[in-house]
Amino acid sequence: MADAAVDNLGKPTILLVDDSRVIRKTIIKMLGTAYNIVETGDGEAGWRTLSQVSQVDVLITDIEMPQLDGYGLICRIRAAEDHGLAEIPIIVITGAEDDITKERAYACGANDFILKPIEPSQLRGCVNAHLEEAKRAELEKAPVAAPAKMEEAIPVNKAIGKLPAIDAALLTLRSKRSASIKPFALDLALRIMPLLDYCNTTFTLGLDKEILMMKKKILAAR
Repeated sequence: MADAAVDNLGKPTILLVDDSRVIRKTIIKMLGTAYNIVETGDGEAGWRTLSQVSQVDVLITDIEMPQLDGYGLICRIRAAEDHGLAEIPIIVITGAEDDITKERAYACGANDFILKPIEPSQLRGCVNAHLEEAKRAELEKAPVAAPAKMEEAIPVNKAIGKLPAIDAALLTLRSKRSASIKPFALDLALRIMPLLDYCNTTFTLGLDKEILMMKKKILAAR
């Protein structure tokens, strides 16, 4: 099945695998126009389609099908070397009401189980829930950007002409080896003032007037 046929406006893509054409048409009608739906009539065709479509967000599959049944399809997917393929959310739809069918489906790796006849709101809610869960999982896996260095995150304060290098300020105090901070207060203020200015702007501290007065005093003392 052509990849372009399912690449429509960035909608989530659902692969629907069921040997009943009536069931497939019914499900497509239930899900409306919110998704791209690719349909196949048996497990083998569904497996081939997974290699042809670049992105499948949810798989909906029947259990009893020719060629390859739902159990076999689920097991192949969960055993796939492709990490993205192996973690596709799988919703099983079946008319079998016995507990053994349900337990076997879950044992193979199904995420959800819906009995026929299908309730439209149940199916839509189930699909949406698994899409949201998959989205959250992707966000959790995304690498967290390292925090910018202070020199990169905070612009140069033009009035003072220095960067807020706290480590440098502390180093200045240590290098003087003095018990009193008073002789070095101006140098310390010059280094810390841009940081105070940045915090006031970023976190809306409302200290504009106070900071302006401090800047004037520092500049006057230079």
